[in-house]
Amino acid sequence: MKPNQGTSTAIGAAAVVSAILVGAALFGILSFYSLSSTVSNTGGSSPASKQAKTTTATTTGKTNSSIVTVNPTGCGPSNESVKFVNMTFPAPTSSQPASLPDVQTGNATPVGNTQRGFPLNGMQQRKVFSADGLTWVFYSDGKDMVYQTSRDGNIWSSQVNVTAQPKGFHFSIWYDPDSNTVYYVNTDGFSCGFWYGWGHTDSDGRITWGIKEGFVPTGPFGTNPYIYGKGKDVWVSLQTGGGDDIEVWRSNDSIWARRLVIPTMLGSVSILLPLSSGIALVFGVGNYRPYSQNITTTVDGGKTWSPPVSTRELYITQSAVSVANTVYFVGVDKSLDLRLVSYTLGDSSVGKDEIVASGVYRGVISTNGASELAVVYADNSSIYYRSLSLPVENWSPESLLLTAPSPLPMHPPQSSPYLNCDPLMIPYLSPNNRLPVVWLYGNNPFVLMFSVASLPA
Repeated sequence: MKPNQGTSTAIGAAAVVSAILVGAALFGILSFYSLSSTVSNTGGSSPASKQAKTTTATTTGKTNSSIVTVNPTGCGPSNESVKFVNMTFPAPTSSQPASLPDVQTGNATPVGNTQRGFPLNGMQQRKVFSADGLTWVFYSDGKDMVYQTSRDGNIWSSQVNVTAQPKGFHFSIWYDPDSNTVYYVNTDGFSCGFWYGWGHTDSDGRITWGIKEGFVPTGPFGTNPYIYGKGKDVWVSLQTGGGDDIEVWRSNDSIWARRLVIPTMLGSVSILLPLSSGIALVFGVGNYRPYSQNITTTVDGGKTWSPPVSTRELYITQSAVSVANTVYFVGVDKSLDLRLVSYTLGDSSVGKDEIVASGVYRGVISTNGASELAVVYADNSSIYYRSLSLPVENWSPESLLLTAPSPLPMHPPQSSPYLNCDPLMIPYLSPNNRLPVVWLYGNNPFVLMFSVASLPA
């Protein structure tokens, strides 16, 4: 928060925090255990290698439709979930949609819009990446999961429909540069399971899907999913049971196996991260309740997990990346401070714990995968960024990315800093010194805006 911002927001925030903490205290204590379950892969083969990209058929300008029917247990009277799947492969046209409003903001370009629902949401998820000389932005248009691409950030392609999805927080994306593979996980909030798919990108903005969309049965009411993929090794975490559980699943070539269940009395979110020696899971209560974040790791493919290590502060937002065997987490605590916390594989407690900025409502983190961290954060109307050089532990000064022409959107609109629609998305890996930032403007319909943060060389 800047010095000229008023105190009324802080007073209102304190009242909200008090009410939230009292409510959260009624829900009980988090418990933790491991459970394995195995199911067959229901959706074709594993992602091909980068070399196999040229041998996979691409259907240009054609739409293939299919019905995926599954029969999970415990999903209500019908005991069945049916989903209509659109698999679309056209190269999008490079023309700016005419329906976008003229938003006059420096360092910002409109990408697309949505007539209902929240296109992004889920700041812990990833929906932006750079590949084949393009920036790819995935979001929900209120009906479907779609994506758009741009070579320069100024002219954006038409929307390409991936699959049915009316809400942004029900899906997540991961891009693996080594195999040139994009993965997605998709839920609908009431079925017992998740849908998934993967394919290869090209420089024309197309995705050659390697499999037909598959389905994996889980607990009921799946939501807030997260996906990580590295070649044939694919991991998914999601919230099930109406927020009672976090489940972690892994597919290695052809079989999906449940590797972890974390029971919790509160709705929660999770972030899967690759480590040099294994996998880390950052989990904690989302749904706008301040709560500690927890980190557990596995080095044997999910057979065993370490005891969870908790943060010292309570957080209302969460975003995390990893470098080598260290996890870096940023979140807004109950005092509206954005904090950076680190945890290294094998440690019994968190390491670094410091304030990056104060008086902010949301914050996200990216990395170049080796030596730099980048943090983007926002207050009511402006977006800022800083970077941290890991070898010398030196933070860059705060830089203003932009000031929006009206307050950044929240849900419900401006009624509470804790009930927001998460209007910030950045990629897990920042390409070179150029960090794409996707943010929202307006209030249902929302407009997706694109900006670029220039990081220190």
